[in-house]
Amino acid sequence: MNKALLTRLSQTISYALHPLIVPTWAVLLLLFGHTIMSGVSLQIKGFFLAIVLLNTLIIPTLCIGLLRTLKVIPDWSLNEPKHRIIPMLIVALGYISCAFMLSHLMLAFLIRRFLFAALGCVLLTLIVTPFWKISLHMTAAGGLLAMLFILNFSGFGQFPYTLLMFILLIGALGSARLWLGSHNLGQVMAGFGGGFLIASATILFT
Repeated sequence: MNKALLTRLSQTISYALHPLIVPTWAVLLLLFGHTIMSGVSLQIKGFFLAIVLLNTLIIPTLCIGLLRTLKVIPDWSLNEPKHRIIPMLIVALGYISCAFMLSHLMLAFLIRRFLFAALGCVLLTLIVTPFWKISLHMTAAGGLLAMLFILNFSGFGQFPYTLLMFILLIGALGSARLWLGSHNLGQVMAGFGGGFLIASATILFT
């Protein structure tokens, strides 16, 4: 496999598991996977998914795009730690808004727990980023994998093959971030480990 193909593959994996997209993957798995939410009506599932998409993907993407247009940030890659702070605050506010909008709905309790876990991951990166370029991709991926592990071993969900698939995908994501030169091994491992631990603690104890 030549270098150009490896680079394109690494970019594709990075886009597919971008931190802004991970909450959507998580909620799709909660709603349409073999979980206790699978019996919820399609109309309610659509409502939950729309709320999550609006608050965690559409609005943050538009706001970050506006920051780029106004030249507050130079590009979408956010390679410089100082350019990450405002976008991460926007993402954190999106998670808070989404959790608040779903706060009165008992059926959404798993989604709320994941949102709080995701918020914890964002707070970790906000604390670390001024001092070190921790991997945002791997922090989000670690949080997603923690949710899948907990669902499978708690009885709230059963999708062992999906879990295995995401383990492989997240391993590929770590390799992709290294291949693209976005992070070193320590930043990739710290992101994954921090995301996994914080999400596990948040989902289990909130």
